[in-house]
Amino acid sequence: MAANKPQTASAAPAAGFTLPMLYRLFFLIIEPIATLAGAYYAFFGQRTYLDLTHAVSAPSPIPLGTSIAMSQLANLYFAFALSEALVLRSTSDLRVWKTVLFCLLVADFGHLYTVSVLGPQIYWSVPAWNAIDWGNIGFVYVGASMRIAFLTGFTGFQVNSASTWLEFHKNEFQPKPFGDYDVDVQIECCGVCGSDVHTLNGGWGEQKFPLAVGHEIVGKAIRVGPKVTLIKEGQRVGVGAQSYSCLDCRQCKNDNETYCRKQLDTYGAVWPDTGVVSQGGYSSHVRTHEHWVFPIPEGLPSTVAAPMLCAGLTAYSPLVRNGCGPGKKVGIVGLGGIGHMGVLFAKALGAEVWAISRSHAKEEDARKMGADGFLATSDKDWNAEHVMTFDLIVNTANSFEGFDLDAYLSLLDVHAKWVSVGLPEDEDGIRIRNQTFLANGCFFGSSHLGSRRETLEMLQLAADKGIKTWVEEVPISKDNLPEVMQKLLHNKVKYRFCLTNYQDQFGA
Repeated sequence: MAANKPQTASAAPAAGFTLPMLYRLFFLIIEPIATLAGAYYAFFGQRTYLDLTHAVSAPSPIPLGTSIAMSQLANLYFAFALSEALVLRSTSDLRVWKTVLFCLLVADFGHLYTVSVLGPQIYWSVPAWNAIDWGNIGFVYVGASMRIAFLTGFTGFQVNSASTWLEFHKNEFQPKPFGDYDVDVQIECCGVCGSDVHTLNGGWGEQKFPLAVGHEIVGKAIRVGPKVTLIKEGQRVGVGAQSYSCLDCRQCKNDNETYCRKQLDTYGAVWPDTGVVSQGGYSSHVRTHEHWVFPIPEGLPSTVAAPMLCAGLTAYSPLVRNGCGPGKKVGIVGLGGIGHMGVLFAKALGAEVWAISRSHAKEEDARKMGADGFLATSDKDWNAEHVMTFDLIVNTANSFEGFDLDAYLSLLDVHAKWVSVGLPEDEDGIRIRNQTFLANGCFFGSSHLGSRRETLEMLQLAADKGIKTWVEEVPISKDNLPEVMQKLLHNKVKYRFCLTNYQDQFGA
């Protein structure tokens, strides 16, 4: 389970799209010459200007119309703004487009004023291209052809505040500018993580609202940046809890990119230089750096794969990093969304697996998942027969009421490891005493998500071994989301919700 607290970091400059050479030549050469000529004649030779652009339709006598000069000045500025936006930057940053559109609006007001002064006949019987409208025509054509690239917003179910965290509103939102290494994913389904609840209800502190959560995403890659090499358009892909890291630091170069100091979460993070807050998978689309977009193997159903992208990886990474495999005795504390994935993957990796829970209520389920043994901490002397016999324990619990840490750690062999991955709310946690570690010299640590390499390995292992996440599928909707949140808050799910039927809410 990944914490989604507001973050900022430096990122590579956002790019946009590549404009075809024909458009580049037009906007850099023809358009500026036309507007410069139009502006000159509008100021110094209105008779010539109207003869050139309107010929026989030009009225006589010609009143001095400041509106003509106004139109041309606006078009001149518009030409340079358009050249900057389309040619020099080829940007998908809507702030640039808003400036261009403002210039176009000013020019059009000038045109309307011209009509009011000179009469509507000025635009009749035009024998050739009207120079002052060339840029407008080009812009409209390019804008229409590029609409999907830079003007289409995303839609998602957002919450406006922690005090109204069960009220979901279907809103359009603007993602971060599309970059060279970005991938746009049209979402098919999304798992529901405990992180979503703790983020929305304020349990993990202040957040950036309005916010759409969700970071166990599976869908189709519908657009890839010009420098993307890891993903192909049309592929079925997944996105987890992380969407960016610098890929240049020591951690990133050592398959520890999830620990990068500049890492950004899939939702609730502030993208640098834009102020855009990342939005999650309760949405029509998600935009993510290619490094954090993962091809889903054939044979792995989307709703099975989705929970693996956070819950699965959160369990898998500490297992493989700490020696889980044949000949090892591994304990999984807590049998929830992450815990049941821990049992599934520990067994698939070849270890002797023991599920550890408060009561025997989930014992039958644990054994169906492949657990070799089960310990209920409510039993008297529950740990006595297993003291100093475990090689690794992964703790997935996020509630520590009545939690006897000393009893749990007594299970570990000498210098064996306890890894906590469950994240409590801000006012909850474990109290640690140094004396706790003396009897067996055990190590106490934590783990955060996992690397791209581990994610790909995990998904392939799941496909090869036929691992099936235990999921309850729920159609995404404004009415269903509050119910799902409350059930998850009270652990009334076996063992992961997955939101489906996205096409019903967001279209094909």
